[in-house]
Amino acid sequence: MSLFRFVIVSLGCLFWSFAPSNAETKQNIKIQSYLNALGYNVGKLDGIIGKNTTKQLIKALKENGHKFDGQADTNEMQILKKIAIKKNIELKERLIGISRNNLKQIMDAQTLKLFVPSDRNTARVDGFEIVYFEGRKVAKMSISVNDKGHPDDWGRFGTAGAAQRVQIQEKPKVHEMRDDEVYWYKFSIFIPKNVGSNFHTISPFDLKDRKNGSQRDPALSFTITNNQVTFQLKTLGEECRKVKNMQGKTSEFCERPSLVANMASTNNYKNRWLDFVFEIDKRKGKEITRFWINEKLIGVINGDLSPQGKFLGFKFGPYRFSIKKPPQDEVIYYTDIMRRHSCEELEQENCDKFHDAPSSNGIYGVEKLLRCVREPDKGLSCPLICKRSDCEQLE
Repeated sequence: MSLFRFVIVSLGCLFWSFAPSNAETKQNIKIQSYLNALGYNVGKLDGIIGKNTTKQLIKALKENGHKFDGQADTNEMQILKKIAIKKNIELKERLIGISRNNLKQIMDAQTLKLFVPSDRNTARVDGFEIVYFEGRKVAKMSISVNDKGHPDDWGRFGTAGAAQRVQIQEKPKVHEMRDDEVYWYKFSIFIPKNVGSNFHTISPFDLKDRKNGSQRDPALSFTITNNQVTFQLKTLGEECRKVKNMQGKTSEFCERPSLVANMASTNNYKNRWLDFVFEIDKRKGKEITRFWINEKLIGVINGDLSPQGKFLGFKFGPYRFSIKKPPQDEVIYYTDIMRRHSCEELEQENCDKFHDAPSSNGIYGVEKLLRCVREPDKGLSCPLICKRSDCEQLE
């Protein structure tokens, strides 16, 4: 073995000898959550027994007649449970982190097989948590201003500021939607009224297409851009340029022109459940995408959303970028996610109503439709295509 390979292997072994296992991380998170419940604040649950967690653990044990043995493990967990029982404090097990067990709380087993976490997610474990909210069992997905984004997400579109995401996606090129198939989706999201600002964009979900096997900018996305709710559809044409991110790395970024539908009354999309249904027909010569919110038709798009590739992938979870000023922490709730090949398989009521919906291009409930060469937050002018009801019948 060469000296170089020997050093690399040795360093790898050294790293893994100190890196916490998944089981250890989960155990550490439980210890941290127990301490928080007992009133010993360790802050965010990151699964790392650092200085503050150790300090609070020693304090909790000492104040309750116990001595720290120098190792945070199952012994400390049992002691903390005894302290909680003595103080009549309930220690609820938090379902945090993106795992199969937690994902199955918000989607059926068949849909669950399709999904994996994005490899660009922030590292904070409790950015994904299963909770009860507004009468439903949901995934509470949160982004903090302190979360560090992936290097390739920093400085998107050439602007300063970090991009951050906690996203779940169909496994790329394996379980994504393929050409010549029909897909139906349903899912529900709740966007609190404080989500969004005049200084950044946050996207609750999008449909990503591929070019030469690689993902690129979303084919269709739902965004809150500078506090304006929009649906954005990418069109033909592409501009590529070199972009240096905030960590000094330079990579090529390609961007397509987009149709931007500024929706009327942004508040209609916040502080209420939005029950989406998507029909995505990818059969050659029959390509069409239609989507509804709370059984009301919102968009009809004829044509292939991924004309240069055979895959189209669904992603959900908060993703924010083009951050000009530090935004507040934001939370979006998700539940009842299902993918099938027909409306009837979704167990959706009123399928006849969905099948009989108009098939001509149109955006319903829109204030105005614009065509933007670059993202609208760049401050460049975007030519107006139509306003209000004129957008319901598009060429």
